[in-house]
Amino acid sequence: MKKSSDTAVVSGKTECSGQVKRQQLLSYQRAVFTALFLGYACYIYNRKSVSYAIPTLLASGLITTSTLGIISSSQNTAYAVSKFLGGILSDKMSARVLFAMGLAASGGSTLLFSRTENPALWALLWFLNGFAQGAGWPACAKLLKKWFSPDNFGTWWSVLTASSNVSGTLSPLLAAYVIINHGWSASLIIAGLLSLVMAGVTLVTLVDDPAHVHLPDPTARTTHAAPPTPTTSSKSETAEKMTVGQLARSPFLWVVSLCYLVVFCAKTALSDWGQIFLIEELGRTQMQASSFTSAMETGGFFGGILAGILTDKMASKANVRGNARLMVAAAFMVMCAAGVHLLRTFLTPHTSQAMVSGVGMVLGASMFGPISIYGIVASESFPAHLSGTAHAVVALAANVGAVVAGWPVSWVARTWSWRGVFLVLEVFAAASVALILATARIHLTPKSKKA
Repeated sequence: MKKSSDTAVVSGKTECSGQVKRQQLLSYQRAVFTALFLGYACYIYNRKSVSYAIPTLLASGLITTSTLGIISSSQNTAYAVSKFLGGILSDKMSARVLFAMGLAASGGSTLLFSRTENPALWALLWFLNGFAQGAGWPACAKLLKKWFSPDNFGTWWSVLTASSNVSGTLSPLLAAYVIINHGWSASLIIAGLLSLVMAGVTLVTLVDDPAHVHLPDPTARTTHAAPPTPTTSSKSETAEKMTVGQLARSPFLWVVSLCYLVVFCAKTALSDWGQIFLIEELGRTQMQASSFTSAMETGGFFGGILAGILTDKMASKANVRGNARLMVAAAFMVMCAAGVHLLRTFLTPHTSQAMVSGVGMVLGASMFGPISIYGIVASESFPAHLSGTAHAVVALAANVGAVVAGWPVSWVARTWSWRGVFLVLEVFAAASVALILATARIHLTPKSKKA
C-alpha cells in the first residue's frame, strides 16, 4: 500500500508540474506574440511613413513623381535583397536580435529622412530603410514556427500578418492629421521614435526558443499518429536531406514565387499610388485618399485572418496530399481581379466616398489573404533546416514585385494613365489564378485510400 501511495504522490506532482509548465508556456506565447504584433506594426508604420507624406511633398514642389518613383524603388530593391538575406540569417542567428536590430535601424533612417530635403539623400536613406526592413518578417516566421503548433500555424501566421493591416489602417489617418497640423517631417519623427522604443521592448521580451526558458516544445504533436509506412518514412528522410540546390529547382517553389510576385506588386502599387490616383484623377482630398488606404488595410485585416482560418481547415480536411492552401489563394485572387476592375472602370469623381472605401476594403481583403497564404505555404512545405531559406526565396520574388510597383509603375502611369496601370494589374491577377489551376498536379494529389 505504501508503494501505491508513493506512486500516486509522484504522479500527482508530475501532473501538477506539467500544468504549471503549460501555463508558463501559454504566458510566454502571449508575450512573444504581442511583442511581434506590436513590433511588426511599427515596421509597417516606418515603411509607409514617406508614402503618407507624398501628396504634401508633391504639392510643395520638394519632389517630382519621377523622383518619388526612384525613392520608392530604392527602398523596395533594398527590401528585396535584405528580406532574402534575412531569411537565410534567421536560420543562422538569433531571431530576437535580428528583429530588434532591423526595427531600430529602420526607425533611425526615418528620423534622418525627416531632417533633410535633399532628394539624393532621401533615396539613400530610404534604401537603408528598406535594407533594415528586411529583418522583420523572416524573424517573425522563425519565432512563430518555434512557439506555435503546426495544427494552428496558419491561423497564428495570419493574425500576425494582420498587424500590418492594423498599422496600415491607423497610421495613414494619424499621419494625415499630423501632416496637416504640424508638417510632413513631424509625421516621420513620430514613426521613427516609436520604432526605436519598440526595438528596445522586443529585445527584452522576445525569446528565441521555448527550450531557452526550460519550457516544453509546443510544436510537438500531442496526438498519437499511426506509425509511418516505409514509403512515408523514405519521403521524410529524403526531405530532411534536401539541399539548397534541390530547393531552388523545385517547380512548386517557383509557382508560389511567381504568384507572390504578382499579388505583392498589386498590393504595393495600390498602397503607394492609390491615393495619388484618387487626388489627381478623382479630385479627392488628402484625408479622403487616406481613408481609401485605411479601408484597404481594414479589409486586409479581415482577409488575412480569414485566409489563415480557411487554409487551416482546408489543410486538415481536404482529401489531398500536398498543399491545398493554394486553391484558397486562387479564390482570393479572383476577387482581387474583380476589385481592380471596379477601381478601373466604375469609380468616377462623382462616386460616393462610401463606395470608394468599399472598393478599398474588397481590394485589401483579396490581396492580403494570398500574401498570408503564400508565406505559410513556403514556410511549411519544406524541411525545417530550409524553411527560412524557402521563405527567403518567395519573399525575394514578392519584393521584385514591389520594386516593379515603384518607378516602372510610375512610368506606365505617365505613359498610359493610372487606369492603364490598373488594367495591367487586373491581367496579372487573372494570370496568377490560371497558373495555380494549370499546375494543380504539383501541389494537389489525391490521398491514398486506407486499407
